[in-house]
Amino acid sequence: MPFPDLPPDRIPGSPGHLNDHQLIDQALDYIQQAGYRDDPDFPPLPDVPVLGQSGHVTAHDRILAVLEYVKGNPSGAFTWATVSNTPTGTYKGDDGHTYAYYLFESDGTLTVTTAGLLEVLLVGGGGGNKPGTWSGGGAYIVTGLHPFDAQSHAVKVGNGGAGSSSSNATVGGASQLGHLVTGRMGLGNGSAGLVTSQNTNTLEPFTSNITGQPLKVSGAVGTGAVYGAGGKSGAGQPGVAIAKTRLN
Repeated sequence: MPFPDLPPDRIPGSPGHLNDHQLIDQALDYIQQAGYRDDPDFPPLPDVPVLGQSGHVTAHDRILAVLEYVKGNPSGAFTWATVSNTPTGTYKGDDGHTYAYYLFESDGTLTVTTAGLLEVLLVGGGGGNKPGTWSGGGAYIVTGLHPFDAQSHAVKVGNGGAGSSSSNATVGGASQLGHLVTGRMGLGNGSAGLVTSQNTNTLEPFTSNITGQPLKVSGAVGTGAVYGAGGKSGAGQPGVAIAKTRLN
């Protein structure tokens, strides 16, 4: 869609002044949709004013507010990415917006069709346990908002480490989502959660709300974690890769 026509130079109060406002409104709407579609702080666009009425002054104030916001917040500072994969699930957030998340329990591909930000929860595999010594460590994780280009992004999900009564208990595998990669977890502490007891090596999981509901990961097996927990009497849990975007 091309940028809308801008109004010509005109004397305020002339017959075409209201038409100028319509052209300006179209241009501001284009700017919002092109660069600030997912920015919750973008100022409200002006209503089409009636010349000589109080709304006319309000319209000018809103035009100025939008221009000042664009000047201080260049386009691209906060734009959600668009993903073509079928969502694993959707939910309405407390902010009134609808979000979609894409959950991978095995290797795959995440296809981004419009570059922007994705919220990510990337969990590696938990470490395997060596009985009589250390429990397997809770998986390393990557969280937060990250930029993604418009292309296919490889997804790899780390396996849980195998438990062993010998010295050959294996580390949990690393997980990957595009350019993001977790570490690999072996024996001992290192959970994303909290160590609640040094004596029993109890590792509390990390809780994320990326799916719209509390999801526990990492920590130790038996503490409620679903992915990436370290083994306490055997193998660690496999990891997971989750990406989230906003739909509206």
